[in-house]
Amino acid sequence: MNKKAGRRPAIKKALIDLLFLFVGCAVGTYSTMGILVPNGLSSGGITGIARILQKVLPVDFSIVYYAEALLVLLACFLLLGGKEARKILLLSVLYPAFLVFFEHVPIHGLLETKDLTLAAVYCGVFSGISNGCFFSRGYSSGGTDTIAKIIQKKLLPQMSLSKVLLGLDACIIIASGLFYGRNIALYALITTVISAKMTEAILYGFES
Repeated sequence: MNKKAGRRPAIKKALIDLLFLFVGCAVGTYSTMGILVPNGLSSGGITGIARILQKVLPVDFSIVYYAEALLVLLACFLLLGGKEARKILLLSVLYPAFLVFFEHVPIHGLLETKDLTLAAVYCGVFSGISNGCFFSRGYSSGGTDTIAKIIQKKLLPQMSLSKVLLGLDACIIIASGLFYGRNIALYALITTVISAKMTEAILYGFES
């Protein structure tokens, strides 16, 4: 009886975790496949890297993203160890699977007409909600935050993780400008900033 009672909180936590993860994946991947990609936008993070690679490779966005996620997972395991890899394992598989689903299932875009400013803003909002769902439950999607950890630990130990991450996202956004044009890079900056602020709001409350 005591064992059953002891397992209940763990089961409840696992179910709540799964709910947050599924909501976060659904919101984040809808934002990408329903707004960002149809409007020709880009962003920071490995989404931005996938958009750049998609420009030069004749491969579906979801496949490029899946390959990136698995490469980050492998690099994390080899360079940071199994403990860090376990933190990103679930979302490295689950999030790209949602991308594949939304890419191959007809979905209606949120916007009635093409408006890049509104698209950039809503991508940032939804992306922030998605990240907030993950981070609030102690999970990581294994994106540029993991890449930044590797760079900081192996190459730039004298720099803070936040500065490495900022520099990495800046490089991705600048590269997006080279492939998609300066305006798209500026829209990507808007998306990235709003996403960061929305994530903070989810984690710490809107007063932050």
